[in-house]
Amino acid sequence: MSDPQMIGHYRIVKLLGVGAMGKVHAAVDTFLERDVAIKSLRAELTQDPDFVGRFRAEATSLAKLNHPNITTLYSPVLDGKDLYMIMELVNGRPLDEILSERGKPLGVKESLAVIAQAADGLAYAHQMGVIHRDIKPSNLMVADDGRIKIMDFGIARVRGSVRLTRAGTAVGTPLYMSPEQCRGGEGDERSDLYSLAVVLYEMLAGTPPFSGATEYDLTQAQIHAEAPPLVPRISGVTPELESAIMTALSKRPEHRFPNLRAFSDALGATAMRIDASSIIRSAGHLVQDSTAERDVPTPERLSTKLVALAKSRSATLVRRFKGLHPAAQGVTVGVGAVVILASLYFGLESLFSPDQHVAREISLPDKKRRGDDFRRQDVDVGNRRAAPRNTTAFGVDENQASEVPLDSRSRQTYESVVSTSGGSINDLRNLMRDSDQWKSSSIQWDSAFKLAQRLAQEGDKEAQYYLGKIYIKAPGRQEPKYAYQWFKTSAEAGNSDAQVALGKMYQNGLLEGGENLPEAIRWYQKAADQHNAEGQYWLAVAYEKGKGGLKRDCRTAVDLYHLAKMQGHAKAAEASERLENSCRYR
Repeated sequence: MSDPQMIGHYRIVKLLGVGAMGKVHAAVDTFLERDVAIKSLRAELTQDPDFVGRFRAEATSLAKLNHPNITTLYSPVLDGKDLYMIMELVNGRPLDEILSERGKPLGVKESLAVIAQAADGLAYAHQMGVIHRDIKPSNLMVADDGRIKIMDFGIARVRGSVRLTRAGTAVGTPLYMSPEQCRGGEGDERSDLYSLAVVLYEMLAGTPPFSGATEYDLTQAQIHAEAPPLVPRISGVTPELESAIMTALSKRPEHRFPNLRAFSDALGATAMRIDASSIIRSAGHLVQDSTAERDVPTPERLSTKLVALAKSRSATLVRRFKGLHPAAQGVTVGVGAVVILASLYFGLESLFSPDQHVAREISLPDKKRRGDDFRRQDVDVGNRRAAPRNTTAFGVDENQASEVPLDSRSRQTYESVVSTSGGSINDLRNLMRDSDQWKSSSIQWDSAFKLAQRLAQEGDKEAQYYLGKIYIKAPGRQEPKYAYQWFKTSAEAGNSDAQVALGKMYQNGLLEGGENLPEAIRWYQKAADQHNAEGQYWLAVAYEKGKGGLKRDCRTAVDLYHLAKMQGHAKAAEASERLENSCRYR
């Protein structure tokens, strides 16, 4: 490039911005006499195949797209060793700049006008097989004519193409990344949907739904935390709008809307699509500056707020119920039905029974004797229920099953028997959370054993894992062969914690035949593929030391340690730092 002010037949006018990968200039196409933007890759990065590949990938993604809400790529330019993209010049301001200057939330109508256009552009990109993977306010340009332009497809991926990032490497911006991206997953259309929902939440509330003091805290919030409700604290947000946003923010992709169009429809944004540009254009603070005149919302009546609050909390309960395991849903419905029927029965009995006064005259000794009878009956029922059945899960016969410890060992009270016979997987999960502090407390171990055994025999894979854990840790019940059987059943059903536990049994030689590292690594790999931090850690150890038939690979080990570290694994954090600082690391 002989003239520093010229790139081919494009004349540089001014610098628009500088990023990690390069610069963006405003320029003039001297041949067609039109304004353009030129995106360039930094000179030192042109020698890095990864950055060149990413730059080319963005051009490939944009070349597939032609939509009014997506910046248009005119042509790529190769000038010697320098790479450029000649793109549509968008006169406007990025959404993050507008939100920062405004210092307060946008109105519902304005926010939906932004989302209507962004959702339309993303839906089109998805239809063409392109997933953005980094939707955030800084990548949404608000043009002077009121249009929303989706920018920066630098880490976008064309469906079916070869991925440029290592498997399990997190890509995106943590504040807006979906849980699956935070875990290192590749992400799909529903990941873009989640990120757009975070943007909408921020426009309405003034802050994103999740935050953290560190990047790790933030990713943990994305993976586990529940977004604070918008109703009734945000004026103008209806329960229906809030419900659509919260559904889009579901932690599991399958619980979100199937696509962007369905999300836009549920928000009521699709109906605004035709007028969206004019709505934004009429809002001076969006296309001009943050000091422009703004609408003052009309205060809502208290009764309206109370109705909206009730609807909001009801919708929250419904979403939580849908997020439960099917077995837990069944238990919840059953318990609810029993409570309702019992309330009706005893309520009606008290109203219509002419002999109700006779019931009150039962003597105390009679009450105690009847209570003892009921207790004995319930313990007997609990013993029969907990007795192992012949099952193909282990391939064992009835004689072998009879060796499993029975619930007759339990010294639980009547109340404990009732709770374990009607408990859910959530109850078991909460119970086992403190198991490391139980030591030899037989009552707590017996309670957990009863509940785990019942749920495991009903087919709950998480309960099967917990039952295996009990057979490893519980005093008086330590049976490695039963632990192995339940771990394997759960692991084969896809439970990543059980896969790690099974790997440890093979690694520590707790099974017949002694240590079996290749089999241990096989199960660690399965767990790591599901983003299990413990599985990632032990697989990293194997790669670092070259164990179990794996070739020593410090690069892969560091990547796996880092992923486990991002999920809070303390040992992985230490190992990652040690290996990165080690002279052995390449």
